[in-house]
Amino acid sequence: MRDLLRLGKLLNALLPLTVTLPAAAHEYWIEPVSYQIVPGEHLQAQLKVGQHFQGDPQIFLPDAVKKFQITTGSVVADVRSRIGDLPALDQKIPSPGLALVSLVSNIFTLKYEQPGLFEKFLAYEGLDGVVQKHRARGLPANGFKEAYQRFAKSLVQVGEGGGEDRLLGLGFEWLVETNPYTAADNRMQARLFWRGEPLAAVRARLFVRRGMQVEEAVLTTDEEGRVRFTPDPGSEILLNAVQMREPSDRFPAPEGCVWISYWATTTFALPETVPTATK
Repeated sequence: MRDLLRLGKLLNALLPLTVTLPAAAHEYWIEPVSYQIVPGEHLQAQLKVGQHFQGDPQIFLPDAVKKFQITTGSVVADVRSRIGDLPALDQKIPSPGLALVSLVSNIFTLKYEQPGLFEKFLAYEGLDGVVQKHRARGLPANGFKEAYQRFAKSLVQVGEGGGEDRLLGLGFEWLVETNPYTAADNRMQARLFWRGEPLAAVRARLFVRRGMQVEEAVLTTDEEGRVRFTPDPGSEILLNAVQMREPSDRFPAPEGCVWISYWATTTFALPETVPTATK
């Protein structure tokens, strides 16, 4: 009976999954049920696909994931989810500190059937230069394939312990340089890294959600790859950035794909009460 219920859960969840996966310009993020838990409690989180910090939860599919881990201090634990799990993450965290949840997806493909859709996506993400490269390569306006890969992180506070975000070697990765759970104020700073190096002059999108309201802002990384912002206490944050590369030995993609895009997100929340900085 348990297996039959599990199978029903899997089949019911597959319908929204098939609807959301082909979306070319949708964010993908890790959304914890709670961003602050106590040691010994289960950290639960959804994997979501959508736009403007609103999306559909995805069931856990092992074949879709290259790496899924929780890092707390010096301890790195693989996520032990099973096929069909919803939420995709439900794992006990024994030790206090800042837990870094990270996921690297496998590489998927999509096809641009409609003329103009590719250009619209590139303009939205600030990748207009790719349009010129696309035309210079003699590629068509539609009917071509793009590969894509996701790199997602989330910061969760466990107990009263502090800690700092750090680079986990994801390839394309946000580093939140201000711990939102222990900071003396709500001035946040994050840095974008591409293969271990800061990425300058890149458009990033900041989504700030409080209750049912979502505000969006476009940021640009400075010469050291940093962005700065000041969200209200009690806000939930999603940062997103996209890069596009021509497939090569350095940027492998399935046969027939003419581009590969890489997506980096991070999520965290600010407590309702943020201490005021002292002079």
